[in-house]
Amino acid sequence: MKLRQMVSSTLDGVRKTAQGVIRFAKLERVLAAFCLLIPALLIIFDDGPIRDSISAYYDMEQNQIFYFPLTVASMLFVVNGVVKEKHVYNTVLGAMLAGVILFNHDDFSIVHCFCALVFFAGNAIVIVVFSSKKERWFKILLVTVIALAMLGYFLFGWLTLFWVEWLSFGIIAFHYILESWGLID
Repeated sequence: MKLRQMVSSTLDGVRKTAQGVIRFAKLERVLAAFCLLIPALLIIFDDGPIRDSISAYYDMEQNQIFYFPLTVASMLFVVNGVVKEKHVYNTVLGAMLAGVILFNHDDFSIVHCFCALVFFAGNAIVIVVFSSKKERWFKILLVTVIALAMLGYFLFGWLTLFWVEWLSFGIIAFHYILESWGLID
């Protein structure tokens, strides 16, 4: 009888753990989708014209609109890296996004730019390198879109860094959502 209770208790624990992981995966998707809206929130809650970059919103009057969502995004990466041990790179990317948030681009420009570069370039590398062969073409396409947007900004001045960053955030979130649904590796 005791063995049956132990097995039943163990199975119940496994079921509860599985349900917790499923709920966490759903939360990850919702938070990733929310990340897509961060630049829109910045535009809506700021008084002036659209700024040159997302980072330029750190000093807006209602700066909690800048800090809170980006901190949530940073923690999403960190927690994903901790929970899914094979995704340790997400912990590093989350720390880099935290660096972008903590070190504003005016007073700490070198540290800020380093963190931003590692965050965006790191995501591009992760998207392409950690992919299966059958999906690599799709992921290369996503990263190529980001690269073209960066060229449009750096070489031709067709758009501001704000739009490049928003596009990059969108692609990162899109990739994150597809991966959490198991639609891509």
